[in-house]
Amino acid sequence: MIRILFIFLIILGSVWLGVFLKQDPGYILVAIHHWTFETTFLVGTASIMIAFALLHGLLLLIHWFTHLPTSWQGWLARRRIRKAQATTRKGLIEFSEGHWLAAKNHLIKALPDTDAPLLNYLTAARAAQEMGDNKLRDDYLRQAQQSMPEAKIAVELTQAQLQLANQQWEQALATLRHLQDLAPRHPYVLKLLMHLYQEVKDWRQLISLLPELKQHRVISAQEFLTLQQHAYLQAMLDLIKLDQEDPLTDLVNQLPKNLVYDVELLSAYSGYLLTKNKDTNVELLLRKALTKQFDDQWIELYGQTKTKEDQLAFAESFIKKQPRSAALFLCLGRLSRAHQLWGKAKKYFEQSLEFNKTPAAYLELGTLLEQLNDPTGACLAYREGLLLHR
Repeated sequence: MIRILFIFLIILGSVWLGVFLKQDPGYILVAIHHWTFETTFLVGTASIMIAFALLHGLLLLIHWFTHLPTSWQGWLARRRIRKAQATTRKGLIEFSEGHWLAAKNHLIKALPDTDAPLLNYLTAARAAQEMGDNKLRDDYLRQAQQSMPEAKIAVELTQAQLQLANQQWEQALATLRHLQDLAPRHPYVLKLLMHLYQEVKDWRQLISLLPELKQHRVISAQEFLTLQQHAYLQAMLDLIKLDQEDPLTDLVNQLPKNLVYDVELLSAYSGYLLTKNKDTNVELLLRKALTKQFDDQWIELYGQTKTKEDQLAFAESFIKKQPRSAALFLCLGRLSRAHQLWGKAKKYFEQSLEFNKTPAAYLELGTLLEQLNDPTGACLAYREGLLLHR
């Protein structure tokens, strides 16, 4: 609205000036020595404006000529940058399409004029690895760090990723530990370390890393619990395989609260202790665990311990709550046989087989029938058990 009013006032003023000059055009007189110049006000004003415009144009032309070399150099520089950007885009597209050599060549070609050399170097390093040239890859990574020293963490993270992908475990570990010194709380560094320890099956190192993974929320809560259980289980299985009882016991004593009564962990440890004839330790462990929660693996292992007179009564206390548990009745049969309660043992083994036919139950029944001088029944039980293995 203000603009329209302003234009209207200019037009009104122009009309008034035109009418005024028509009535009295006025004149301009210029005298220099014996020279005089006289004209109307309108012509004189127009002449001055034309002269000013010509002078301004001449000054602009002189300025353009004097700055022509600089302008030309600027135009060439902008052209080179645009060309480098186009070459970089082409290289990135080729990298995405899997044309590693072409991508690497275009990305390196664009380097002298690109404004983001880090991206070119890092992508070229990835392309070099895909080509199987690790030396060239490391060379590009080194140049990337030199081109942008403040991007040291980004470059070394890329290096660690490529080393992991290339299964260069020792080099990747060295890189990641250096990164951990530079950025102790960096979530991605911790995540790559986690993957590395999983790949090389270094469960003790992974266990030591677990608190940091949890503190910095590197993985979700559920993923953490799964990883935690897996790491401790694999560490235990490794120690069991190597028959290292004391380190295994130390590891079990250091278990987090949420894993103290983990089914797989406690079953693995109890099974190992049974091979060492430490029935008393196993009975105490499993009795405490079973009072907290019932589990088929635990009750079956409990039946293999022979230490206390009240074991059978303790196991029979679960019949009402677990009336269809084949593992429970297998346990009861074993304990009954250990107490020389032959008829009770036979009944429990047969009940176990009613709920689930397993080779272990058939073996126990066959062994019992042999003790009871029933070779025919024993042979039939052994036969049925063997058929299940087919």
